[in-house]
Amino acid sequence: MRRLRVLLLSFALAACSGLPMNAAPPRVSVAGVDIKRLGLFEQHFNVGLRVSNPNDFDLTIEALDFELEVNGQPFAKSVSHTGMLIPAASSTVLQIDAVTQSEDLIRQLRTLPPERLKDGVPYRIRGRVKTDRSSRWLPFDHAGVYGGDGKKPKGHAI
Repeated sequence: MRRLRVLLLSFALAACSGLPMNAAPPRVSVAGVDIKRLGLFEQHFNVGLRVSNPNDFDLTIEALDFELEVNGQPFAKSVSHTGMLIPAASSTVLQIDAVTQSEDLIRQLRTLPPERLKDGVPYRIRGRVKTDRSSRWLPFDHAGVYGGDGKKPKGHAI
């Protein structure tokens, strides 16, 4: 009877996690940011998100939403439906349209001195991702430094 309870509890916890047992959620980081369209009230950026699947099975990223902070300040937001397959133990870069308000962009320009660009720009991206393997959204939170003397983006999950 006790074994049955332990087994049922294990299955219940696995169901609550949103992914199969022993599975890890996808990891998300910033791979690049390019200007897409500048407007008077809002600007659109093409944000490259590196999505990594650390599991031994394929994942399809159905949707994601995120907020991107740059230099400790709000920068851009996005909600996107992707339908992108990420093979097992690999990663890919998703190009996502993100929007920023003019006041946030102006704040960035004021608070980010040009000499800071040599060392790279600190960023934090947090949000959630929906996969084909889960009925729930899975959160992510990653901080790093983008650019600086030709360096590639680097960072760590929080």
